[in-house]
Amino acid sequence: MPKCIIDGREVEFTPGQNLIEVAKSAGIEIPLFCYHPGLSVVAQCRMCAVEIEKFPKLQTACSTPAVDGMVVKTQSEKVKQNQKSVMEFLLINHPLDCPICDKSGECDLQDQSYGYGDAYMRTSEERRTYVDLDMGPVIQKNMNRCIHCTRCIRFGDEIAGIREMVAIQRGNNTEITTIDGRPLETDYAGNYSDICPTGSLTLKDFRFKKRAWFLKKTATTCEGCSRGCAMEMQHEANMIYRCIARENQAVNKYWICDEGRFNYHYVQESDRVTEPAMQSSGSLQMSVWKDSVVHARNALQGRKVAILIGSDLTLEEAKLIQQFVPGKFPGAPIFHFGTPGIVSSKDDDAADALLKRKSKTSNLHGMEKLGIAGFSGLPLGIDAVLVFRGGRAELPKLAGVRVVGVGVFKRPDAEKFEAVLPGTAFTEKDGTIVNFMGMEQRLKRAIVPPRECKSVSEILMMWANL
Repeated sequence: MPKCIIDGREVEFTPGQNLIEVAKSAGIEIPLFCYHPGLSVVAQCRMCAVEIEKFPKLQTACSTPAVDGMVVKTQSEKVKQNQKSVMEFLLINHPLDCPICDKSGECDLQDQSYGYGDAYMRTSEERRTYVDLDMGPVIQKNMNRCIHCTRCIRFGDEIAGIREMVAIQRGNNTEITTIDGRPLETDYAGNYSDICPTGSLTLKDFRFKKRAWFLKKTATTCEGCSRGCAMEMQHEANMIYRCIARENQAVNKYWICDEGRFNYHYVQESDRVTEPAMQSSGSLQMSVWKDSVVHARNALQGRKVAILIGSDLTLEEAKLIQQFVPGKFPGAPIFHFGTPGIVSSKDDDAADALLKRKSKTSNLHGMEKLGIAGFSGLPLGIDAVLVFRGGRAELPKLAGVRVVGVGVFKRPDAEKFEAVLPGTAFTEKDGTIVNFMGMEQRLKRAIVPPRECKSVSEILMMWANL
């Protein structure tokens, strides 16, 4: 492999790699703002400029491909002076609002100002200010913090496929905004916040809720569709505050859709059934586990039962149910359900040009791998149904039969059930799912289940032994 020398160290690289990526592979940090590996290179912030032997001027590392034998300096006096000058230029108009900015603690501008800037400013003029227009339900814009890196413009144009962010005016009056001030239209608007290196574009959903340094981070998989995007859940004190995309080049690269990003909200909604419940006096009443399990078992006793498994459950949960059913409900048919109109993997397809899939549950393909048939209607003679659900799968209409629910349900959906045995959502358990490409991926537990919710294995064990 070809080699170059960076700060006196010999580094191997793949032909075509730029100097930022080559340096990163060797653990050498080159500061940057406008460069993002998932976007086109514009080399306009100039923060990544480095000194290259035999070149008369500094060269931007993001736009300079590594060449065999190249000698690069990232710590020379010329480089350091350039970094200080760039930081001074970027901070001329930047407001001093780090104490109230949601980006504080994870802000590239904040970090690089400390690491590469100067402690003194030479300007005393008033800073420019903007009155910001509404950008829709996802993003809150603060143009006063913008450094014109144009990542947002390039993301919309190159990734989201909709040119909705533009730069208007010129020079000191440049403003990043939407065309004609319209709200953002893309279903991937949350990524604008992820890639913004300052607090200029922040999530309305997360705004002023929690400081970044308090958040614990759990690498997991999105359950929003059959793609299974890599995702990071950020939480504190058993409360999820936000989800962001996690890099996975084989599945979602650097991005995630808004539907998957905000899907976690149902886990924390007040109408979720979090205590065992059973029918009493014509309504669903909270009870204790023993009484609810016994009531659920008696409600199905002597009836012809069908088993419905949500394709939002993990492989491990579905396998346990398959092993449990023959002993307790001999001959009972087992079906999976999840998205209306999606009975099998043949019905699943791309829902847009980027990430979304038609199947709105993550484990449709895993259910088929276990040999479970898709639900298209109850067989003749069935008069009772045992439903297992992880929270994302959409309940089919089950008229004229007794229903017992195990898993995650909202009270309005479960009001007519004979019993509800509350289970765990995707944020509260470990497990395996299979995406539409046949890749096995892992769910990771981030928070503990609320109140009296239990895992499928615990519920089945109680059912078998009470």
